[in-house]
Amino acid sequence: DEIVAAGAMLLVKAPEAGVVVDAFLHSETFLRIFQVRRHQALQGRSPELAAFSMLPLPDAGRLREIVKAPARYLNLSKAETEKLKSLSPTSDDLPSRFRTTFAQILSARLNAYVKAGLAGEQSYVRDNGNVVNPAAELRTAIRSLAFLADEFPGFVDALGKPSSSAGSALTQNYYWMERPVDKENVLVLSAEQRQKQAKAAVGTDLHFYASRDYNSMLTLIGVVPYGGDWMVFAINHTFTDQVTGFGSTVRRGVGRDLVAAELGKQLAETRRKLAGPK
Repeated sequence: DEIVAAGAMLLVKAPEAGVVVDAFLHSETFLRIFQVRRHQALQGRSPELAAFSMLPLPDAGRLREIVKAPARYLNLSKAETEKLKSLSPTSDDLPSRFRTTFAQILSARLNAYVKAGLAGEQSYVRDNGNVVNPAAELRTAIRSLAFLADEFPGFVDALGKPSSSAGSALTQNYYWMERPVDKENVLVLSAEQRQKQAKAAVGTDLHFYASRDYNSMLTLIGVVPYGGDWMVFAINHTFTDQVTGFGSTVRRGVGRDLVAAELGKQLAETRRKLAGPK
């Protein structure tokens, strides 16, 4: 279920459009505004388990609860659920085993996305048997960006596709992120894509996996000339089928205003970053 479709816009002074996109998607901007820590997920040409070696974990008591019923607490496929359920909740080395197993899950999901894009994504299977398809959710969000096709040819078509299918004008990077939601860390896998032109630029941050609280997310920033400045607009689509955590807040009717306010803060931080020290 799409729970938020929100946007924000402002004017920014900058030497060129691409600089604005870079500032908006900079890791320091995410940390300052959302307390999100972003880590490069790919060190070479293929996903490496070492990239996830420092995953933050809940306390031991929480871990024991999770491995008893993984699908109740995490976004997982049926096979991923079985992997975590195979861990003994009374084992002395549960944190180490959990970190290793979850790192394998994240690495496999990243590898599948790098190779096949959204076509390689596995659905989430809930504790009650319900199936959620984050790839289908993101395709819905991507279709809503069709209005960008004329200004940024090829960009929308490449969203959700593997890097190998992107044109030379596009750059794509992968990250894993720690995002605090309701006092717990949500672990996220994201694909970041940018296209820079002489007089315009666009970028996206696509969350194709989130460990809990929401299913998927797509944030877009576009930059076009406006007089002597740049008109910057940002759009966010967030999806969840869950009735607790982040999703519950949105379903109480404040979600759109909340996300719009966050987008506004991210744009304001981008403008502050470009303005430099006063």
